[in-house]
Amino acid sequence: MTDGQRLSLGERLQLVYQRLTAVPPATGPQEALTQLAETLTSVEDEHSGIPEDPNPGLAFDGRMYPPRADYTTEEADGTLVAVTKGNVIHAKPDGALIITSRRTGETVYQRPGA
Repeated sequence: MTDGQRLSLGERLQLVYQRLTAVPPATGPQEALTQLAETLTSVEDEHSGIPEDPNPGLAFDGRMYPPRADYTTEEADGTLVAVTKGNVIHAKPDGALIITSRRTGETVYQRPGA
């Protein structure tokens, strides 16, 4: 971890969304997921206070991890759908990213593709 200020899970998640909004829109679904993974890892390295587990299990250790490949599927239209503990992430063929809450079904974040 770098010497960044420790933030709560909610604060870190909001920072992830802020940083994602600031990067150029993705041009495809894999790029959208890569941007999400890199942004999430960066925020967690800086502000979680929890070292990254190179092979995280399914139990929550206090740190957020990018979507796992074994929980990511491709729909017929090319959309990549990644299921995480709390969210379902849709990375659209045009690079758009839509994140919905598994608990409520509500959209918690979205941004257009390129």
